[in-house]
Amino acid sequence: MNLKDRVASRIKTIRKLRQLTQEQLAQRVDRTVFAISQLERGRSLPSFETLERLSVALEVPVKEFFDDGSETAGMSSHRLILTTAVADRVRSMADDQIEATLRMMDAMWPKAR
Repeated sequence: MNLKDRVASRIKTIRKLRQLTQEQLAQRVDRTVFAISQLERGRSLPSFETLERLSVALEVPVKEFFDDGSETAGMSSHRLILTTAVADRVRSMADDQIEATLRMMDAMWPKAR
């Protein structure tokens, strides 16, 4: 998949994971619905300014738009939504909260040895 198609796919996927319409995203990034549609179909690439606005509006780092999908290959859409939700929550936690969460997870589901 070429870069333009990858960015287009990631924008659309993340928008849908956030349960936003193209209209809602367009409002959040101060762009037209037509512009969002063009981005999501790979007809155009976003400017650096638009990438930054998309990053803020979709609450993901800019690098997320360039992900090649290797980490999520073969994942069902439901699992992708769940893992994205977990990652979102972890990003907002303090280090001690993450450590406590890991300890709880290890206690509930011991690692396979």
